[in-house]
Amino acid sequence: MAQVPSRKRKIIIGADYWFKLLNSLRQEIYNTAIEVNTLIEILLKYANDILLFSNNWNKYKVKIEELEKIRKDVLFAGVDSSLTPPIRLGPYLTSAISAAAVITEGISSNPLKMLEVDFARAPESSDAENAYYEIKIKMFKSEIRMLGRSMSEMKKIDEKDEREKIVFIDGPIVDPPTFPRKNQKLRDSYENDYVKTRVSYILNGLNEKFLILGVVKKIEGNLLISRLLQDRSQTDVFQILNDYTLTTLILRSWNILKVLRDSIKDDEDIVLVTKAFELSMNTDYSIYRNNGLYVYSFYMLPGLRDPKKRVLRVEIPFDQQPSESDLEKYVWKCARYITAATLPGHNIPIPVILAHNACTIPRSTAKKVMKEVASKFLTANLRENTSLELAGIIDLTKGLIE
Repeated sequence: MAQVPSRKRKIIIGADYWFKLLNSLRQEIYNTAIEVNTLIEILLKYANDILLFSNNWNKYKVKIEELEKIRKDVLFAGVDSSLTPPIRLGPYLTSAISAAAVITEGISSNPLKMLEVDFARAPESSDAENAYYEIKIKMFKSEIRMLGRSMSEMKKIDEKDEREKIVFIDGPIVDPPTFPRKNQKLRDSYENDYVKTRVSYILNGLNEKFLILGVVKKIEGNLLISRLLQDRSQTDVFQILNDYTLTTLILRSWNILKVLRDSIKDDEDIVLVTKAFELSMNTDYSIYRNNGLYVYSFYMLPGLRDPKKRVLRVEIPFDQQPSESDLEKYVWKCARYITAATLPGHNIPIPVILAHNACTIPRSTAKKVMKEVASKFLTANLRENTSLELAGIIDLTKGLIE
């Protein structure tokens, strides 16, 4: 019997669909543009309350020569972890987990790369979500070990302790900000094992004079807005906003950028930075604080000369609660270092990019590759350890892996 080739179904969307969609889209974008313009006018009134040096614009200026010196002299590291989309392997959910650290002496072309890769599994039981988070904790622990390895290696490189050493973590210091509570055993492991170990590594790094910064590329939440809402009567303005929209509308406001771009000289750039606020105790940050780690967050635009630069959120840890003046100085120092590490043409620090690329398999291919490899290994092992015929082994493998 001839095999009938499978056909991909063609989906044809009629012109009437597009006509109605575009009309609706045009109207919604018009409404949004009007709302954004109104929001900008209102939010600019709060800019002094948000920006680190208020409207003292000269304080945001940084010499290009200073940035180049930082790139040349400082020892940078980027740390990241990753996991592939889980696949089912019999009674388990499985995933490849990895963590990487990339160390650069300045922003060099020959970074030192360290990589840890493992295959993790967790029993699915009656709840796949629990299994996923069990695997995720294993990934986070791998990242902690890589953080420790990176700092140890940096100390070896700088034996005389003469250089500034900065570690960029790809993501927040408090990671994840909230962890599920419905599985008490998993929750206990998170609080008593993972968080305590993470805090210990970070505190040791701070004690050895490392700058440890969490660079958050995807801005979520409303910590900054909640601070602005305190003692404000005009709360309705902020109801539709999150921190990403708020900081973007202020830090990329044409009203501000035009004044600043016109004021800088050829050998200068502008680094716009917000004030820093302690993280909310309504998240799992409370556990970190109870273990002696204080974490603050600020937003920044690392330079105006390059249009590719985008707003970043940065988390900074302390071993004690800083004074207001110490916090301001430290935030400005961190902002300059982040700007130096974010090269022209890029929108995040180079060490973060290198670490991310070192440990991440593209999601589009990861699941397919994992299923193929797992299928071959399982088939080979079943053939060696069972009395099943090959056809039965293949059928069983197809059923166990998805």
